[in-house]
Amino acid sequence: MRLKGKAFCPRCGKTDEELFNGLCRSCFIEDFSLITVPDEINLTTCTQCGSVQKKGRWYDSNLVIEDQAAETILEHIEVSELASDVNIVPELGTVRGSILEFLIKVTGHVLGGEVSQEFLVKVKVDKTVCSECSKYASGYYEAVIQLRADDRSLSAEEIEAADEDLRTRLGKLSQENRMAYISQRAQIKEGIDYYIGSYKAARKLTESLKNKLGGMINESPRLMGRDKNAGKDLYRIWILLRLPHFLKGDFVKYHDLPNQVTGYDGSKIYLKDLESSERISIPWKSAGKLEVVARKDKVRSVLVSSKTPESIQILHPETYQPVDIAIHKDSPPITIGEEVKVVEIGNVFYLLD
Repeated sequence: MRLKGKAFCPRCGKTDEELFNGLCRSCFIEDFSLITVPDEINLTTCTQCGSVQKKGRWYDSNLVIEDQAAETILEHIEVSELASDVNIVPELGTVRGSILEFLIKVTGHVLGGEVSQEFLVKVKVDKTVCSECSKYASGYYEAVIQLRADDRSLSAEEIEAADEDLRTRLGKLSQENRMAYISQRAQIKEGIDYYIGSYKAARKLTESLKNKLGGMINESPRLMGRDKNAGKDLYRIWILLRLPHFLKGDFVKYHDLPNQVTGYDGSKIYLKDLESSERISIPWKSAGKLEVVARKDKVRSVLVSSKTPESIQILHPETYQPVDIAIHKDSPPITIGEEVKVVEIGNVFYLLD
């Protein structure tokens, strides 16, 4: 506390000095500390991921242990309210096993004068395994993504697309959530099961798969036990993504009309009417109304043998009998001898784009 007026300094004996907390300026600065810092500090780090424990919680860190220690020291420093323009530089000195000694160099201004001080701080490093890495090592999971197909087996293309999409998405999600990992991938007769460390990550991954492969999502929680400390039940979530009974390129009946499935995403199925060439989209809740009438592997390439303004003629790919096929108004120009793609549904041939 700064006192008005001038008086005698009890330490150095100076008279007619302005006193600060009962001392002259020089004696006050001699006793003054720019900062307050503990002599010893504990630092707990994870040997697997490098995260740091602070006040009982784990935080990600990309720093080497020396920089982590220096950062921890800075977090424990309190700067005096009477100091200004304070600059703090921790310098690593001796390293003895798990103990790092730092020399803290501090400069600042007090009562209009520049002050330089040094402090010695020891940082004891305790290396352990964080709770999340421990869970990962034990194969812990909170949710299972079940990839299935309705009334058929998953295609090799669907499995490859799902694996690739999960790898890509997990690479991004794991930057924010270290529980975003696959602890196990099981390929069974019914499909593929992905065991995911985080339920939140599993939901995002399933939505990403749905946007890519289509289908319907259903969740089923299962009671796995009870957390006695928290006093609550523990659940694991099974997330079913059921893909449709058809594939892109297959042919289906919708309202008794033949259509080709041109694609689908997370919200809709896209169809093309084979008779009118009209393109429509329907919601996934209507997927059960689609009856598969031909798979995409039934598409044939044939040569045009003759042509009229309204139709073309081809030879049946099996009987070699002439067959007339109506031309759509939106069909591109076709010439005799050209190869075109067709599909036979119910003894009727349809021209494809």
